[in-house]
Amino acid sequence: MGRYRNNKLLIVAAVFVLALWIYVSRKNDKITKRQYNVMVWWSPYKKHHIDYHRKCGQIECRFTSDREASKDEYFMGYLFDGAKITLKDLPKTRKYDEYWALYYDSSPKDVPFLLQSIHLFNFTSSFSRYSDIPLTLQPFTSLEELINYKLMYTYGQKSAFQKNIKLAPILYLQSHCNTLTGRELYVQQLGRHIAIDSYGACLKNKSLPANIEDDATNPRDIRNFYDFVSKYKFMIVYEDVVCEDYISSKFWKSLTLGVVPIYFGATNIRNYLPNPGSAILVEDFAKPADLAQFIQKVSNSEESYMSFLLHKTVDFYPITNQPLVDYLFRQDIQYVEKRKARTIAEFECYVCAQSSAGLQKQAAEREFTCKVPHFPPGNVTHKAMPRVQGFIEQGRAEAAQVEKMIDFVG
Repeated sequence: MGRYRNNKLLIVAAVFVLALWIYVSRKNDKITKRQYNVMVWWSPYKKHHIDYHRKCGQIECRFTSDREASKDEYFMGYLFDGAKITLKDLPKTRKYDEYWALYYDSSPKDVPFLLQSIHLFNFTSSFSRYSDIPLTLQPFTSLEELINYKLMYTYGQKSAFQKNIKLAPILYLQSHCNTLTGRELYVQQLGRHIAIDSYGACLKNKSLPANIEDDATNPRDIRNFYDFVSKYKFMIVYEDVVCEDYISSKFWKSLTLGVVPIYFGATNIRNYLPNPGSAILVEDFAKPADLAQFIQKVSNSEESYMSFLLHKTVDFYPITNQPLVDYLFRQDIQYVEKRKARTIAEFECYVCAQSSAGLQKQAAEREFTCKVPHFPPGNVTHKAMPRVQGFIEQGRAEAAQVEKMIDFVG
């Protein structure tokens, strides 16, 4: 009987220890006794409902736009598409162990408070090379298209287009005026010294041919549009906000089409040029008149003009920017739409794995290194200053409002 009672006590003790181990494991590490964690897309990247699972290494997560899922025992945090964030629709409470992740592939000017409130997020995927999953080169098409000379017209053909179908040397295509960088003011001044064909709603002075649409979605129509653009020698690519690493798709498209970009924007744009002379940088000229004089000189010389297009014309090593080449070779050659889907999946898995591991992290301010205000040389864009000041004040006010709105709870 004594031996029986001892065995019984051992069994009871073993059961107690097992129960205690399970309790502690569940309390300290939610991953131990479950199949997946839950992440909620508070502001989804798609219009329709999201609900799917991803296996991320040894970890599995459910991603859903159902906000009720935040009540799940294994809820880990929220994901936000920055382009869909609205100030009036943010979580009212946030637990200290709750993760927030930001996916943002749009212009920083569209959500003013983000420039002041990036610290609210634990993980980011944005245009910044410092973000967890950088999207700096997401608008890039492909290495093959960048160096393919068949996508461009020759200098002689472009000169003939200028004469025969009355094209200006410079193309400007923008729908939005009233920018934070005074884009329309600078282009207006530049146009006083050299001919510019402007087809967008901003500063429009010419209509596109009847068979061309700049917002075409049909593949044939968009090819016609790109063919038309490639007939120009130069294209103005002037960003609406100046941030480190923020480079819009127009820059890459101009290089791909063999049209020399006249660029103003990312403060470190030289790090992304295929070759040192692949673009004309507005920052290098004291005033628009000097820039116009230089463009006219380049336009009149085939040798000078073609020196900007070495990525199209050199057979061996057409790109001397080795870090750019290395990065592009690491990327899959995919259409931009597929690349976006891939980066979202990559970001989801990163957030799933890092939050499951209990990583304590906060986004750094350097992830949105923007210069506001920042204008090109020449003092011709000073009229934009009031709207810039309004943007700054709006961002600060919204950031302060967000801080008051969110109640941190234990």
